[in-house]
Amino acid sequence: MGLEKRTVKIIVIFVVTVLVVAGIIGLLLGLLLPLRYVELEVWPRSDTYNYEQPLIQFRAADPGSWQQWFDKINNFLRAYETTVPEDPPRAPCSIHRHDQRLTSPNCEQSLRAWMPCIADNFYGYNVGKPCVFLRLNHIHYWVPEPYNMTMRMSLPDDMPDNIKRAMQILASEQRNLNVQRLPSSVYGDYVWVSCNGEFSSDVENIGPIQYIPAHSPPGFPINRLHTADRIPRAARSLPDLNPAPLVAVYFENPHRGVVINVECRIWTRDIIYDKSSRVGRVRFEILVE
Repeated sequence: MGLEKRTVKIIVIFVVTVLVVAGIIGLLLGLLLPLRYVELEVWPRSDTYNYEQPLIQFRAADPGSWQQWFDKINNFLRAYETTVPEDPPRAPCSIHRHDQRLTSPNCEQSLRAWMPCIADNFYGYNVGKPCVFLRLNHIHYWVPEPYNMTMRMSLPDDMPDNIKRAMQILASEQRNLNVQRLPSSVYGDYVWVSCNGEFSSDVENIGPIQYIPAHSPPGFPINRLHTADRIPRAARSLPDLNPAPLVAVYFENPHRGVVINVECRIWTRDIIYDKSSRVGRVRFEILVE
């Protein structure tokens, strides 16, 4: 009997010790390893990027005030430079002005798709109608669960109408077109994206928004994303050889002289929207003086 009590005591001490050690290791890993959540990035961003106050400020009539944003976008898009863009192109094919780049019919077609968010137009900053670029990050550790356009499922009440319409149009195309002759612009399910003013005053000041390329749905085609289910586990920590596709947001007529708080977010069934969390959302501020 005494031996049994002693054995039980040893087992309890062993289990408690293992749990404590595991807890300490988990805490250390959480502190030492970088966070691996799905991040929605916005570009351009300042050198001292601050998630809480990422301000994009400029005067349209003063090139010196927006040149830095033009340069930062060019630096960001340099990885996408190509004379043979994909169809549809994942980004503007060139960061050079029309009189500075080599002529390429494929590139010119790509640039038309990304108008007006191209270098030829200074990404709209010279006329007070700025473009920003959105991209997903940390997707190597993520398997998205989309709102499937080919299946009937309930949609969130707060999902924007333009996304619901895009889902209906794509679902209709998917049903009516033969897979063998499906146009390259139809890519199946999407990680949908939307942007709006963060507060009621921002909704009034933000003005009309376009998602570029305009002929594509507002979001990221899932089968062009290198998510965890598409790459070997050993390769998940390696840099992606093909940069992730982009979505440009074009502000057609933002109110001048006021700071406009903008929030963009993605829409998938597995991402729970939470304003206190950075998962799947990004915020920035625009001030057109």
